[in-house]
Amino acid sequence: MMKLYLLHGSGAGHQSVFLTQIKSRLEADLGGEIEPITLDYMQEIERTGKKRPPPKLAKLVAEVGARIDPQTPIVLLGKSMGSRIIAELCQSHNVQACVALGFPFYPAKKMDKHRLEHLEHSSEVPFLILQGTRDALGSKEWVQQQSLPNNVEIQWLDGADHDFNVLKRYNLSDSQVMQWLSGQIKPFLQRLDLI
Repeated sequence: MMKLYLLHGSGAGHQSVFLTQIKSRLEADLGGEIEPITLDYMQEIERTGKKRPPPKLAKLVAEVGARIDPQTPIVLLGKSMGSRIIAELCQSHNVQACVALGFPFYPAKKMDKHRLEHLEHSSEVPFLILQGTRDALGSKEWVQQQSLPNNVEIQWLDGADHDFNVLKRYNLSDSQVMQWLSGQIKPFLQRLDLI
């Protein structure tokens, strides 16, 4: 199986319930190991218990880029901010596919400060975005009005927010949400002959 890396978001590292669950589910369903990358600032947060904002994105991209061999074919998965980083790495590394677990299309309530340029930088690499219809950082209504690059595919989970918490009326357990996410990722990678 191709080498897979997982990047966390800005506020929660790989010890978060969501990232622990999705990593475990994907490793079982894909039949291989996914390597988590914890950024230096998050390691500091985890060590000290003191929250702080991440450095500028360019610094984070450089940090991750230095940890991954640019010639090795890889698949990158990112949660929120991590999905912005993986899009940028498509320009410098041998990225075969990207999966965004909640792409932060814009900061909360600031649609005019969109982040579409990161998707433009994904350089035609197949890019799957899994997004909740209630995502405060990328609502379905707003996203559907945008012109996205042809390499970007979006699948929507009804009733889910940015962290894939689903409204009770949809009657989906955490396990079913993980099953849905994995059920989108596995066929995406199979279509590309990457697993």
